[in-house]
Order: sequence, then structure tokens, then C-alpha cells
Amino acid sequence: MDIRGAVDAAVPTNIIAAKAAEVRANLVNWQSYLQSQMISTEDCEFIKKFEKANSEEKQMILTKEGHQCAKTFLNLMAHISKEQTVQYILTLIDDTLQVHRQKHWVLDFTQIPKLWWIFRSVV
Repeated sequence: MDIRGAVDAAVPTNIIAAKAAEVRANLVNWQSYLQSQMISTEDCEFIKKFEKANSEEKQMILTKEGHQCAKTFLNLMAHISKEQTVQYILTLIDDTLQVHRQKHWVLDFTQIPKLWWIFRSVV
């Protein structure tokens, strides 16, 4: 591969990283989703706590409440269809998977049946 090919291959990563940073900057007003009854009180409280936590606190949350984390992410994906919010949720999931790769919370996704239906709101 020549230099031009190497540069072309690096550009999409920068574009994706820039888009992810843009998505992270647009915080979601979870309270409005709660008030409109699109999400449960449990999910609202959990996601607000998880968002505010630093990396060490997130680690503790995932260790103690891994199942709730997976459940909340899936519930949010199932009940919210606004593109900006879905992008935010997916970015939050990706960030969490990149930093916190413990199997005890990731495997909780596989324990919830019929996962395919949550993506119907995206299509």
C-alpha cells in the first residue's frame, strides 16, 4: 500500500471519531422521556446515574448492576426512535464496551430473548 492508500484508510476512523464526539456532546434530557412515559423511572434513574459516573464509578456500577445496565440500554433502544437519541445510546454502549469489557454485564444482553425487536424503531 502506498502512502495515499494509508491516508485514505485512516480518514474514516477520524470521521467516525468526530461524529462520536459530536454525539457525546449532545446530552439527552432523560426527564422529558420519563414525563412522556417513553421510559420507566427505573431506566431514567439508572441512565442518569450512569452518565454522571466517572470511569471508576462506572466500573463499580457494572459490577454491582450489570444486568440493570444491559436491561436499561435495551429498553432505551426499544422505546426511543429519535435519531439523535439513538445515536447517543449507541455511542454510550460502544464507549462502555470499549472501556469495560467484563463478561458479567455484556452477557446479560444474551439473556434477554428476542433482541431483534429492539432495532425495529431504528429501521
